[in-house]
Amino acid sequence: MQKLSVKNILRVLAVLIFVVGAFVGYDAGNQMFTVDGVVTYRFVVIDAVVTWFFAFAGGMLFWGIAKIIDLLEQK
Repeated sequence: MQKLSVKNILRVLAVLIFVVGAFVGYDAGNQMFTVDGVVTYRFVVIDAVVTWFFAFAGGMLFWGIAKIIDLLEQK
Protein backbone atom coordinates (compact mmCIF):
# COMPACT_ATOMS: atom_id res chain seq x y z
CA MET A 1 0.00 0.00 0.00
CA GLN A 2 1.36 3.39 -0.98
CA LYS A 3 1.84 6.09 1.56
CA LEU A 4 -0.08 9.31 0.88
CA SER A 5 2.23 12.21 0.22
CA VAL A 6 1.69 15.65 1.67
CA LYS A 7 1.39 17.23 -1.78
CA ASN A 8 -1.46 14.87 -2.76
CA ILE A 9 -3.29 15.57 0.49
CA LEU A 10 -2.90 19.33 -0.10
CA ARG A 11 -4.25 19.01 -3.65
CA VAL A 12 -7.27 17.04 -2.46
CA LEU A 13 -7.83 19.63 0.25
CA ALA A 14 -7.61 22.43 -2.34
CA VAL A 15 -10.23 20.80 -4.57
CA LEU A 16 -12.43 20.22 -1.53
CA ILE A 17 -12.14 23.91 -0.62
CA PHE A 18 -13.11 24.88 -4.18
CA VAL A 19 -16.20 22.65 -4.19
CA VAL A 20 -17.39 23.48 -0.68
CA GLY A 21 -16.70 27.18 -1.28
CA ALA A 22 -18.87 27.13 -4.41
CA PHE A 23 -21.82 25.71 -2.48
CA VAL A 24 -21.30 27.98 0.52
CA GLY A 25 -21.06 31.02 -1.76
CA TYR A 26 -24.31 30.11 -3.45
CA ASP A 27 -25.96 29.66 -0.06
CA ALA A 28 -24.54 32.97 1.20
CA GLY A 29 -25.92 34.80 -1.83
CA ASN A 30 -29.38 33.26 -1.62
CA GLN A 31 -31.38 35.33 0.86
CA MET A 32 -35.00 35.22 1.98
CA PHE A 33 -36.96 38.36 2.85
CA THR A 34 -40.40 38.63 4.43
CA VAL A 35 -42.35 41.82 3.80
CA ASP A 36 -45.94 42.04 5.10
CA GLY A 37 -46.22 38.26 5.19
CA VAL A 38 -44.97 37.81 1.63
CA VAL A 39 -41.81 35.73 1.36
CA THR A 40 -39.44 36.65 -1.44
CA TYR A 41 -36.11 35.18 -2.37
CA ARG A 42 -33.27 37.23 -3.78
CA PHE A 43 -29.74 36.38 -4.84
CA VAL A 44 -27.23 38.93 -3.57
CA VAL A 45 -24.28 38.66 -5.91
CA ILE A 46 -21.77 40.58 -3.80
CA ASP A 47 -22.21 38.21 -0.84
CA ALA A 48 -21.66 35.21 -3.09
CA VAL A 49 -18.67 36.74 -4.87
CA VAL A 50 -16.91 37.59 -1.61
CA THR A 51 -17.34 34.02 -0.39
CA TRP A 52 -16.25 32.60 -3.75
CA PHE A 53 -13.16 34.84 -3.73
CA PHE A 54 -12.03 33.62 -0.31
CA ALA A 55 -12.72 30.00 -1.23
CA PHE A 56 -10.73 30.42 -4.45
CA ALA A 57 -7.86 32.13 -2.61
CA GLY A 58 -7.75 29.43 0.07
CA GLY A 59 -7.87 26.64 -2.49
CA MET A 60 -5.13 28.24 -4.58
CA LEU A 61 -2.99 28.66 -1.47
CA PHE A 62 -3.10 24.94 -0.77
CA TRP A 63 -2.63 24.09 -4.45
CA GLY A 64 0.39 26.42 -4.63
CA ILE A 65 2.00 24.90 -1.54
CA ALA A 66 1.53 21.45 -3.08
CA LYS A 67 3.18 22.66 -6.29
CA ILE A 68 6.12 24.13 -4.35
CA ILE A 69 6.59 20.79 -2.58
CA ASP A 70 6.43 19.04 -5.96
CA LEU A 71 9.11 21.33 -7.41
CA LEU A 72 11.35 20.90 -4.37
CA GLU A 73 11.10 17.10 -4.58
CA GLN A 74 12.24 17.14 -8.23
CA LYS A 75 15.70 18.46 -7.33
